[in-house]
Amino acid sequence: MDKAENCTSTYQPRLLLVDDDPAMIRIIGEMLAEFPNQRFATTGEAALALARESTPDLILLDANLPNMTGFDVCEILKSDAKLARVPVIFVTSHDAPALEVDAFRMGAADYVIKPLVAPRLQARVRAQLRLKRRVMEAQARLLEAKPAATKPTGVRVLGMLTDETVEAHRHALEAIGALDLVKDCEAALRLARSKEPDAIVLDARCCDNPRDTVRALLAELAHVPIVVLADARDVETEQCTLDAGAADVIAKPARSGVLQARVQGALASARRAREELRALLESAGGASVHPFPVFARDARAS
Repeated sequence: MDKAENCTSTYQPRLLLVDDDPAMIRIIGEMLAEFPNQRFATTGEAALALARESTPDLILLDANLPNMTGFDVCEILKSDAKLARVPVIFVTSHDAPALEVDAFRMGAADYVIKPLVAPRLQARVRAQLRLKRRVMEAQARLLEAKPAATKPTGVRVLGMLTDETVEAHRHALEAIGALDLVKDCEAALRLARSKEPDAIVLDARCCDNPRDTVRALLAELAHVPIVVLADARDVETEQCTLDAGAADVIAKPARSGVLQARVQGALASARRAREELRALLESAGGASVHPFPVFARDARAS
C-alpha cells in the first residue's frame, strides 16, 4: 500500500504542448509549471512523431498548424490504437460553436478558447489528468467488493437544473438519453441510488456552493462524470468545481449543440477510462502502471 501511495505522489504526468507559435508554447508551459514533464512541437508532424515515441498522458493542441491542422492531428491520433485514449485539449482562438462541436465529435476531451486564463487552463488540465485515476479507483473498488451488477442498457442523464435551463436545453439532453430532473443535491442523490445515471449535468445556480455539491455527488458516484453549467465570467466557480472533480464546465449562456457535444464528450472520456481499466486488469503488467496524482500540487508538497 505504501508503495502504491509513493508512486501516486511521485509520478509526473507527461504533457505534449503543440502550437505553431513558440511564444504561446512558452506561455502555456509556464501556466502549467506544476506539470514539469513537458514536451513541445510546432507542427502536426512533429507532434505525432513525439507522441509515437513516448505516449503522453495529455496533449494540448492548437487548431491552427502549418501543413496539417490540429483537427487533422486529432483524427490521426484517434485512429491510432496506441494513442486513441490519450485525452486531447484543443487550445484555439476559434470561438466557433460548430468547430467546438466537431472537436468533441472527433474525440477531443476539451476545447479551450484563447486568450488563456491561467487558473482556467490549470483546472481543466488537472481535471483531465484526474479522470483516469478517479474512474480506475472507483471501478477497482467495485471489482474488489463484488461482481459488477448488470446495468440497464441505454444512457441516463441526471439534470440538476433551473427551469430556464431545462426549457432551453431539454431536447439536447434528451437526445443523449433518458433525462431525470431534480432541483437539489439531496434529491439528486436519492434518485441516483435508484436510477444509476451515466452523467450528471449541474447548473451552478441550483446550489449555494457548487464545489461542495460536486464533492457530495462524487462521494457516492465517483465514476459518474459531472458537467457543470456556470456563467462565462465566473472563473472561480469553473476552477473550484473542476478541482472538486467535475469532468467539464460549460460557459453560460450555452448553445444546445455545444452542451450536447460536451456532455457526450464527458461520457466518452469516462467510457475510455473504463475500457483502459479493463485492458489493464486483463494484462499481466497492469499492476505496474503508474497511477495519476489527483493534484500535482499535492505531489510537490509530499
